[in-house]
Parts: sequence; C-alpha cells; structure tokens
Amino acid sequence: MIDVVKIKENETVDDLILSGLKIIQKTSSFRFSIDAVLLAHFVTVKKKDKVIDLGTGTGVIPLIISTREKELDLTGIEIQEEMAEMAKRSMLLNNLTDIKIIAGDFRKLGKEFNNKFNLVVSNPPYLPLNQGKISSIPEIALSRHEIKCTLGELMETAARLLKNQGRFTLIHRAERLGQIIALLQKEKLEPKRMRLVHSHFNKPANLVLLESVKGASPSLKVYEPLIIYNQDGSYTNEILNYYFGGEACAT
Repeated sequence: MIDVVKIKENETVDDLILSGLKIIQKTSSFRFSIDAVLLAHFVTVKKKDKVIDLGTGTGVIPLIISTREKELDLTGIEIQEEMAEMAKRSMLLNNLTDIKIIAGDFRKLGKEFNNKFNLVVSNPPYLPLNQGKISSIPEIALSRHEIKCTLGELMETAARLLKNQGRFTLIHRAERLGQIIALLQKEKLEPKRMRLVHSHFNKPANLVLLESVKGASPSLKVYEPLIIYNQDGSYTNEILNYYFGGEACAT
C-alpha cells in the first residue's frame, strides 16, 4: 500500500509497532507523543462503539483504538487541514479507509452529530494562552496552547456529541485536575475512572487520565499510578505492553 500512498519530501513513515500499524508524520514540527498512546490504551472501548477523537492530529489515537475492539465506527476531526490530510493518508496506508477523518473545527460540528457517540476522546492542548511561550511553529503552537479551543469549549462539545451514558476520556496536565473536574461536572459529565501518570516512581504525577460518563451518578474509581520509566530510563513493562502487546489497563 505504501507504493500508492504519497509520502512528501518532508515526511516520514513511522512504525507504531502495534499490529503493524504505520503513521505518516513530518520530519520536523509536530509529532505525536507517548501521551496519545497512554490515552488510546486507557479508554474503555466496547464492540460497535461509535467513537470520535477531537483534535486528532495525524490520527494516531483512532489508529490505536482500531486494534482495541471489533466493528468500531471511528472518526477523527482536526482543525489543521494539512494534518487532517496527512491523517487520511495514514488511514489509507494501513488499509483502514473506514476510519473517517474530518478537516474542521469540532466546536462547529452540525446538529447531526449531537448525541451520536458512545465515546469521545481527546488529547487536547495542555496550556492556556497566559502560560508558557507560544511556539512560532503553528502546528506545535496549536497542539500545546489553547489557541483554537479552551478547555471549557472542549467539555461543551464532548457533552453535546455524547449519547446519554456515553464516555468522554482525555489526558491532561495533573496540575489542572481541579479545573477539569469542575468543567466536566458543569456539563453533566461525571468523572468515573482516573489514573495519575508519573514519569518515574519517585516523581510527582505530571499527567492524568480521566474518563467521565454523561448523566452518571457520582462515584470515582482511582487506579494505581501509571509509571512510564524504570530507574535506568527504560520503559516499564506496562508501557512496553502497550507497544508490543496492545493490552489496555485493567478496568
């Protein structure tokens, strides 16, 4: 398939290892991080789920989720047209042409998308505009800072797109957990599953994985911490399992 999918001069084809999947990325500028991999393995995925990834970038999250369960209806939406076009070519490269990629602003999705999804996922920009230096590279700036969408707008969109009892799962900075929970509950999205992510076992949590359910009653299950690196800098067995075994965290 790679022979018929155009790869541009400033692009690479990278091996996701998992299930032989490959992804097209730019040689410089934005490239997906391990955060997307953690999210794609944390989400609760059920057979025949209708799933949408808000801010899909190059499409790595739909690619990984496609290995998690059967008969999924997967969609990714990305505001940057060049990134969305790259994601479309990655789907073609993997013979996954049933995964839909939309170029557009997810805040502006039409009413036909309301209450249609069992699962909404997002690895959004982590920084508000008043925090940190904004990159001069547009793709990186949009991936790191809330230039096109605030955290509140993300929650509003997720709630609008979800069916009742549908799930919204995201990864974000642990330091913003209080704000995240407040905004979720404002939209009647009740946090149900949470896991803090630590780079090393003796370091504070820097990320949080959080799943909420639309219209659910309060009851939050907190999992054991997820540790990314061993003391020697190598990946822990759980992270290696994500890449080589494709296993999700315990539910």
